[in-house]
Amino acid sequence: MLLRYLFALLIILFTAQTEAINKTENQALTMCVAHYPPHQIVLPEQPPIGENIAATTYLFKKLGFTLRFTQDNSFWRCLAMLKAGKVDIMSGLLDAPERREFSHLFVYGSLNKKLFYVNKQNINISTFSDLKGLRVAVLRGIKQFKQFDNAPKGYLKKVYVSDLDTAFRVLVAGKVDVVISTDFFDLEKYKSQVDGTQEIAEVIVKLDDSSLLFTALSKKSKVAHLAPKFTELSNTLYKNGKFEQVMNEFKIKHPEYYH
Repeated sequence: MLLRYLFALLIILFTAQTEAINKTENQALTMCVAHYPPHQIVLPEQPPIGENIAATTYLFKKLGFTLRFTQDNSFWRCLAMLKAGKVDIMSGLLDAPERREFSHLFVYGSLNKKLFYVNKQNINISTFSDLKGLRVAVLRGIKQFKQFDNAPKGYLKKVYVSDLDTAFRVLVAGKVDVVISTDFFDLEKYKSQVDGTQEIAEVIVKLDDSSLLFTALSKKSKVAHLAPKFTELSNTLYKNGKFEQVMNEFKIKHPEYYH
């Protein structure tokens, strides 16, 4: 009788422990990350940090979830993994109808300036309207910002390239006037390594109006059914300035990642 009681007790304890482990596993979401300082910074043997990481972690912690991160990936690989449901979330996305087909988007910030690169000192760019009539190199398929993505036909000429190296080669060759880069780019390091690039200058352009930035949740995620709840909280945190506060706190703690 005693043995039967002990056996039953062991089963109960084992079941409770298994349920606790499963519950913890279910509360952990996988975020795909790409090295893109200061938004996402992938460091060896350390958890990723950055503005996007801070905002996304804050959102899902409020909802009772923890985050685990992939190794460093390209933007495109993260997007493909999100679409396939191999990761739950990624951050730093602009809105697009095709992205809403496979993910739920939660606002956390806005884009009010952009880094452009020019190779001629006589090109003066300070706002989006200064791009009118220019040839602009961009990575194929990458969203930039609202005015650029929706520019009227003929307003400027978009030259699509497959990678940043190609973009800067055509800039140096004079085949384009401007490069817009979404990915992180270490200009000074590049100029020291590649001949003919010394005249390239980085220009900060203020946008005429802002484009919203989103964290995306795969529609194949195990928590996709909670999207309305996530949307409600992210809208609140964006409107009350909490996301902005969290990202500003990151900037203060890590000034080394800013110009």
